[in-house]
Amino acid sequence: MLLRETRALAGIVSILLLVGGCQTLKVNSDYDRQASFAGYHSFTWLARDHHGNANPLTVQRVHDAVQAELIRRGFVYVSDAAQADFVVDFTIGSRERVEVNSYPAPFVGSYWGPGWWGYGYWGNAVDVRQYREGTLSIDIFDARTHRAVWHGWAQKELSRSDIEHSQQPIQEAVDAVLARFPPA
Repeated sequence: MLLRETRALAGIVSILLLVGGCQTLKVNSDYDRQASFAGYHSFTWLARDHHGNANPLTVQRVHDAVQAELIRRGFVYVSDAAQADFVVDFTIGSRERVEVNSYPAPFVGSYWGPGWWGYGYWGNAVDVRQYREGTLSIDIFDARTHRAVWHGWAQKELSRSDIEHSQQPIQEAVDAVLARFPPA
């Protein structure tokens, strides 16, 4: 009975670890403590190609989502860099990751006859899981000094649906990252 309960508990813990570790958007940011963000009202884009992205639609979706979110937050897009207060750039990509979890294996006992119990084995069980992690980084540069003043990023384990239908996950990541800009 104890063996069955222990195995059931180990199974439940494994499922919770897998489900709990999936699909969580991790967001963070960093900024130059000397920068004054109060004077930032207009922005432009850093003129560069986004090489290395297999899907140009993904790049366009990020560009559109960042621009729309900045405008929604009250910033004005200007095409002339001389008129901008800050310059925006981003990177997006993904990589294969491997997660290894080790935990004690359940007690395995055996009964070998009247009055004599076999000894149990406490060992380690190991779960190995491979997955694809996506990362979006958004960078803000002061237009006058050309110095980096803010960096925000989001990471998420990508599901097949996220990869095949990227618009919604991109929008969620952009919104979460830019919620931290400008810093309080």
